[in-house]
Amino acid sequence: MSSEVLQRFHPLFYPRSVAVVGATDNPFKLGFHALSAVTSSGFEGEVYPVNPGAGESIQGLRAYRSISDLPRGVDLFVYAIPARQVIPSVREAVEMGGNAGVIFAGGFRETGTEGGLLQEELIGIANAGGMKLIGPNCIGVVNKQARLNATFASPLAWFPQGNVSVVSQSGGMGNSILNEIMDEQVGISKFVSIGNRANVEFADMVEYLAEDPDTAVICLFIEGLDDGAAFLEKARLASRRKPVIVYTRGYTESSSRAALSHTGSVASSESVYRGAFRQAGLLQVSSSSEMACVAKAVAMGAVPEGPGVFISTHSAGPVVAICDICERAGLRFPPLQPHIAEAIAGFIPEHAVAANPLDMFAFAWTDTSLYLKAADLALAQDDIHCAVSVFVTGGGAGPVFPAREYAEIGRKHGKPAFICLVTPWALASDIADAQQQGAVAFSSPEKMGSVLVNLHHLSGLRDEA
Repeated sequence: MSSEVLQRFHPLFYPRSVAVVGATDNPFKLGFHALSAVTSSGFEGEVYPVNPGAGESIQGLRAYRSISDLPRGVDLFVYAIPARQVIPSVREAVEMGGNAGVIFAGGFRETGTEGGLLQEELIGIANAGGMKLIGPNCIGVVNKQARLNATFASPLAWFPQGNVSVVSQSGGMGNSILNEIMDEQVGISKFVSIGNRANVEFADMVEYLAEDPDTAVICLFIEGLDDGAAFLEKARLASRRKPVIVYTRGYTESSSRAALSHTGSVASSESVYRGAFRQAGLLQVSSSSEMACVAKAVAMGAVPEGPGVFISTHSAGPVVAICDICERAGLRFPPLQPHIAEAIAGFIPEHAVAANPLDMFAFAWTDTSLYLKAADLALAQDDIHCAVSVFVTGGGAGPVFPAREYAEIGRKHGKPAFICLVTPWALASDIADAQQQGAVAFSSPEKMGSVLVNLHHLSGLRDEA
């Protein structure tokens, strides 16, 4: 493992101390929420509120009237101040030995020529002092491992800890992706709202996360790239080590204009991006929900080693949808070998056919052990690489799918075991319970089919790498 890139960004993700510039007791100010986000996340390092108009304390912490009053060598500066105050504040922090900064304010290159010049000045100051800047025009950084919430949104600390990391050009889309990940009952490792990318680019974050031992899956939302070649080089290396999932927007005339005014990004054509990302081994998705679903499967280690799927159900309609989605993308539902079909025929209803897909009718809803027996037999077949059980719940009443035993069967054969647990959001605890038992669960046939297709594409990208 290369320690250089981890050390380079250590002060950003694992600061020993954080200064919140613009901190205040006024709940109608951004500085109030920025300081609250840091202190309410459980961060164990020193926290320094800075405000020239402050009294002796801010939110119960000793207040500092200027950056120059702080101890030297504060690791991370969080700037909750207007754009006009950013440059002098960053200059002062650099002089005091600051190592990293997060800048919330807009008003830089996304506003045009004048703002672009201000951003160039900002970059020059930071680079001269060796300070890494996230933003400007961002919502900040979260690192669950360090209990760090360097944003202005305290609720971001509520997300469970896991091994999925997200880097988003847009703070809003970053939140959308995080929300979808949380809805899928998955935890996060790190979140970076990268904004205008002063002197920290996507290439830097991909390189870092590829080395980060707490990240298993890298998720990116990209509106545009300035140095595509540098990004693709780092992304190609990263994708050889761990999955990199990318979601891009900004191709139409209106969305391109919005991206330019949002983070100062100029998007390339969709076909150019798609071709380049594929060559770099990146898996491309078309929505934040799709990204979250794939990230969950990968984070839980459920990547089939081939295209063969065994699917069983007590309700055929959802299976029709899954099969249609999968077969159009090259996945297969191999016929059962004669001895396996014969064994399955011995316990399914008389009018059911021992085949793949396998419809066991309502008998399997009342006797869920049929799913376990069928999956155990089918997964022993060499050309079947994963099992999918489609189980429509009873709206809070009726049998419960035996997720623990089902997951154990998957582990026994060394093949992923998925559940398409068709249930409403109100019963999302069913999904959580299944996943705590080790089975990867999705709430709709469309999600299940899409995940299988994306995992198939991911395997193809790995083979090409």
